[in-house]
Amino acid sequence: MTQETAIVIGASSGLGRALAEQLARAKWPLLLVASDPRDLDAVAHDLHLRFDVAVRALALDLGREPDPGARVLAALDGLPPPGALLVAAGVSREDDDFTLAPAAVGQLLAINLHAPLVLVDALLPRLVETHATIVLIGSIAAARGRGRNVAYAAAKRGLESLYESLRQRYRPKELSVQLYRLGFLRSNLTWGATLPLPAADPGTIARRIVRDLDRGSRARHLPRWWALVAFALRMLPWTVYRRVKG
Repeated sequence: MTQETAIVIGASSGLGRALAEQLARAKWPLLLVASDPRDLDAVAHDLHLRFDVAVRALALDLGREPDPGARVLAALDGLPPPGALLVAAGVSREDDDFTLAPAAVGQLLAINLHAPLVLVDALLPRLVETHATIVLIGSIAAARGRGRNVAYAAAKRGLESLYESLRQRYRPKELSVQLYRLGFLRSNLTWGATLPLPAADPGTIARRIVRDLDRGSRARHLPRWWALVAFALRMLPWTVYRRVKG
């Protein structure tokens, strides 16, 4: 059993829940963070019973909490030192098309960019001490500017910069930083929806991420074929690309 704790942000559903399960299966002690205490407690109890690992739950609304880093640091007391931080929390809106009210834009940026930044800032000293791995969840939406998911895509573009900044500041032996650029994922939001490309299974993505935690810094598209989609979007002449909807 590993003697370091994995911190999963956004652990009660979707990819975050799948990551928590894969980490528990690998015998990591866990600190699970999500906004809904009922869902979070159910996940924590289930993983503890099934995999016999230490699991602590912290209910935290990233869109409202002024200092999420301090809350996570306090919740780590009594657990093994952190060996991995996986930031899987994220939110998007269908009406994110330059028509949102300021408060709605602020919430999207708070969850998708501000929270990852301040969590990394707060936890960095401990993560560097253990030569830990930080996992950031990016998106194909950040490949190029777009007319929909505007604030969401801008926040994900910001995560790209955060990934590069961490790699520029810290040597590989000090800290590993991994960025995964995802496309559509199977969820209750995509169930029955007509999507232009297939949606990936969160469990499959989570297995890949957990398997590669100890493989150093990297930026990858998952599934890998999304890299071809991103390349094609970036190569389109602007006069052609501006006609692309979505």
